[in-house]
Amino acid sequence: MFKFDFNVEADSNNPFFDKNIASEKEVINTSSKIDKTEWYKAEKVAIGAEILDNLDVYKLNATTLNIADVPIQHIVTGFLIEHITCNDSDNKDIAKAEQTHSDLIPGVYEGGAKIWECTDDLLQYLAKTIKPQNWHGKRVLDLGCGAGLLGIYAYRCGSVVHFQDYNKDVLTQITIPNVMLNVKTQSKTVDDGSPAVESEIEENFDIESLEENLQFYSGDWWEYVELTTKNDENKTNTFDYILTSETIYNPQNQQKLLDTFYAKLNTNGVVLVAAKTYYFGVGGGLRQFEELITSDKRFQFKVVWSSVDGVKRDILELRLK
Repeated sequence: MFKFDFNVEADSNNPFFDKNIASEKEVINTSSKIDKTEWYKAEKVAIGAEILDNLDVYKLNATTLNIADVPIQHIVTGFLIEHITCNDSDNKDIAKAEQTHSDLIPGVYEGGAKIWECTDDLLQYLAKTIKPQNWHGKRVLDLGCGAGLLGIYAYRCGSVVHFQDYNKDVLTQITIPNVMLNVKTQSKTVDDGSPAVESEIEENFDIESLEENLQFYSGDWWEYVELTTKNDENKTNTFDYILTSETIYNPQNQQKLLDTFYAKLNTNGVVLVAAKTYYFGVGGGLRQFEELITSDKRFQFKVVWSSVDGVKRDILELRLK
């Protein structure tokens, strides 16, 4: 049974956005004003030199997940947790969660050190429904990215990807190392003139060039929106796909999640939400989230995939009305 070990009371007083108030898309936060949690401020996180220095260690403790014909390398979770909890205080959020044996600590740690079940559901769905070549040149946001597998898949297929997670130490200790394990060099053509082929993992990274296609952000969702839209008057920093897994468990944060979708999605973009139909011990779930979407009035939605056994899980597709 999937169960979180803390309780969050659902907020029934969210002031939902009325689409008749504004005639065009605006960046507007309609989330509840009574949330007293002190959420982390957002910041852009750089690819640090220490990550590159440790890449050989990461390689030795990595495994390969094959999604269709796309191999994704990621560090084994057990090694990561041991490495993080034994290191210094820079990894305080993950270490605190491990010490308290908690998957989630409201406002402190949001579960990013684990690869949750619905992530694999969404990876398999993407592989079956979108051809790899159709990702090329797309802008993708992996929201609440954790290990970053969704964004890595899109990146390996040719997308520009931004990774966002609540905890900075998840990004520096897990997401970015995983991403760097999947950065490949490419030759422009092969002898028969066919498209570029991948070679071995790059050893000498041009960080400035990489950050044209890969960016990382930590902190609260709405703080992230404000950080990335303050100098974006032409709304160029939006996305063709927003991918998110296991992010609706806390009903108190769901309106903020919808506001983030609305602010960061292209006019013709698609949001894919992978989640369980109910989260025991918390109160959130997909049916309850669908009620919120209906009340919100900005999105149309449908279930595009459902589990056939085990814990009930769905994938929800959202588009702007």
